[in-house]
Amino acid sequence: MSLWRQLTYGLRSLANRAKHDRDVAEEVEQYFEEAEAAWRSRGLSAKDATRAARLEAGSVTVAKERVNAYGWENTARNFFGDLRFAGRQLLKHKAFTATATLTLALGIGANAAIFTVIESILLAPLPYKNADKLAVLDTHWTNSGHTTARVTGPDAVDVRNQARSIEAMSLYSSGNLGVQLRDHSVYTVVTFVDANFARVFSLQPIAGRLLTDADAHHAALVSEQFARDNFANAQAALGQMLQVENEPVEIVGVLPESFDFPAQTRVWEAYPLRPASEERTAFNYKAVARLRSSTTFQAAQTELIGISRRLESAYPEANRNKQILPQPLHQALIGNTRPTLLFLWAAVGLILLIACVNVTHLQLVRSMERERELAIRRALGSSSRQVMQPVILESLLVSLIGGAAGVLLAFPAVRVLVEMAPKDLPRTNEIHLNGWVLGFTLALSVLTALASSVLPALKAAKVDPAETLKQDASRGMTRQGATMLRDGLVVAEVAATFVLALGAALLLHTMMALSDRDMGYQTRQLLVVDADAPAHSDQDAQRAVQQFNGIFAQLAAMPGIKHVAGIMGLPTSAYGSNGYYTVTGAGPVDVNHSPHADFSVASPGYFQAMGIPIKRGRDFSQQDTGESPFVAVISESLAKQSFGNADPLGKQVQCGLDSDKWMTVVGVVGDVRQESPAENPGPTLYMPMTQHPYYGNQIHIVLRTEVKPLTLMNAVQETIARMNPLIAMRFTTMDAMVNTSIATERFRAALISSFAGVGLLLAMLGVYGTMAYTVAQRTFEIGVRMAFGAERGAILSTVLAHAAKLACYGIAVGLVLSLLLARLVTSMLAAALAPGWRATHVDPMVALRSA
Repeated sequence: MSLWRQLTYGLRSLANRAKHDRDVAEEVEQYFEEAEAAWRSRGLSAKDATRAARLEAGSVTVAKERVNAYGWENTARNFFGDLRFAGRQLLKHKAFTATATLTLALGIGANAAIFTVIESILLAPLPYKNADKLAVLDTHWTNSGHTTARVTGPDAVDVRNQARSIEAMSLYSSGNLGVQLRDHSVYTVVTFVDANFARVFSLQPIAGRLLTDADAHHAALVSEQFARDNFANAQAALGQMLQVENEPVEIVGVLPESFDFPAQTRVWEAYPLRPASEERTAFNYKAVARLRSSTTFQAAQTELIGISRRLESAYPEANRNKQILPQPLHQALIGNTRPTLLFLWAAVGLILLIACVNVTHLQLVRSMERERELAIRRALGSSSRQVMQPVILESLLVSLIGGAAGVLLAFPAVRVLVEMAPKDLPRTNEIHLNGWVLGFTLALSVLTALASSVLPALKAAKVDPAETLKQDASRGMTRQGATMLRDGLVVAEVAATFVLALGAALLLHTMMALSDRDMGYQTRQLLVVDADAPAHSDQDAQRAVQQFNGIFAQLAAMPGIKHVAGIMGLPTSAYGSNGYYTVTGAGPVDVNHSPHADFSVASPGYFQAMGIPIKRGRDFSQQDTGESPFVAVISESLAKQSFGNADPLGKQVQCGLDSDKWMTVVGVVGDVRQESPAENPGPTLYMPMTQHPYYGNQIHIVLRTEVKPLTLMNAVQETIARMNPLIAMRFTTMDAMVNTSIATERFRAALISSFAGVGLLLAMLGVYGTMAYTVAQRTFEIGVRMAFGAERGAILSTVLAHAAKLACYGIAVGLVLSLLLARLVTSMLAAALAPGWRATHVDPMVALRSA
């Protein structure tokens, strides 16, 4: 029969089962009639001919089954028959179905949620045209191995002019700035870009036009969201004027909401193609480029290394050991996110493993319950495949239902993950469930079905009808191997749970240690105002500093406020400065390792407001003006680093922040952890705002309060707005800033702790299932023992002792750790308490009657 005829015949058979059965019955009857006629022709009587035909071909029923065993349609019919049977069995055993489905829903849902994040951040291409050709330029030093994501202006120009592998390249710098509109100010991310920026990303505005080199310092692009928030729509934003750093610019174009580079940028101001800085040691810019379509990253890197060597020859001092290298933009954006996400995926993978083990255990219990049914099937001639297929299909149905429930759980889980994620997690606006995630979940469900059904299916295939029919589970008569297998699965669950619990404990210990660390200042009762006064020239900056001094005085007089000060370089803030410095009167200096420190510009009273102790000397004062001798306050680490045990007061310090003037050290203060609690305290050089006004217009105002800090937010905002309505403001607290600085660590700890809790719950379900089944199997035995006088306590102790033994074995396999041993054993014993308690309340007469 041709393939087409087989296909059409099979489809007709499936579509009309009654007609197919009639045709088979007629064929079988005709076969037996012809067989009987053949035997009669050999001289047998009609009765003997019928008997001979039956001996040769079997009964009519067996013959029909043999006919139905041929053809793909019969295989499909048997498959769907077993599938319907599996569905009826799941409906019949609702407790098993609900437990297995919930178990898999937790495991698959957690994996689907984490995979959604991983797919959106790590795997999905960037939403830009020619995203695979986009690169950032890094500066790498071959002698130290250090790499920075910045370049100098002249180096970048040389690369742009000489590199043939680069089709377009743009320099940019970005930061949070105040933007002044006609009737209000906003705080947002502003990026300064040259005219090539649009070429790199192949941008098309939704309104207006793109930037040209003639637009430098005069025009800007804004995001679609910025246009809606401030001008109602994109068309209305065109022609509107903004002020950025006191520089008026006109909105000439609006970019689509889908474009988000650098992240959260709302305003792109035009800067000239020729960067202002000509210093080859000033890394003031970032660079993004698009490679030519025919160029690989390897070829571009080879070319840029050659250009770097020529620059090193031309500028041996500034460019010694310096290389400019391309890095794929996608790789640069995800940064250090990959290890964290893969770590979390491994953790949820362990959750799924625990769930699979749990469902495998439940399936084994189900297969043991139906051993007699399977034995009867084998006795009636079913093959191993026919016996295994219902078990596998039952597991497949459970996994698919669990997978569907897991997808439903993944929707809120993804939202929670995005809410919990640290702010520096890239591409969070792109995280959503999609077809790839659904396909992954489906594949995961099928793999889970296969993984959880392997042991039960193999066990079903090995059923010995003669031996199995002798067993009597109701009297506790089961094979020792079955018990050992169930116990082994429980041990595996506990071991996997222990790994998660240990990881969660270590991360929580780290979080507690970070939270308890002394930051070097007092974080509580501290309101922080991110304030940006518009300033473009030195005169603007000086006026801004004078205004801030007046604002400090006004705020200090408000009820509920104890101290007020300003600072550029607040600990844990998004911006600050650092660099090398020089001192006089110090000991021998290693010329190959110049001293390095954080630079901060502060107002008088800053140390008192922050609770930073003044160890020696004095604070800044109103007399430290631009006309008076320059002064500085240093931290204890800087004093020790540069002056050892000598008295630093009166010594001279020089740095390259904004002036080459020497500063006299007038005070020494305590060390602070500048970046986060995870960082060790380091050297810091403090300078007065009045002597460094260039860094005094964009500051943090810190207010030590006597009440809850945020309750003063409105009053503080109104006071500052009265003094200068053009100052853009954002409010937070010092506690919130410190918490944000360790957001990644908190994110990991919270998720791993949640996963450990889910794993513990699943392991408890596994222990519960084992104990409950064991008690059910031993009901007859327990009844007999209690009828002969066994104490309830002894029965309970036996069950609990078995649970404790499994827990201890699991912990030993995972890792013996005494601190967690007692905690996990307690949890496992609690899980076994319910069936154990029921074991002590078995009625002997009921147990004996049930035998």
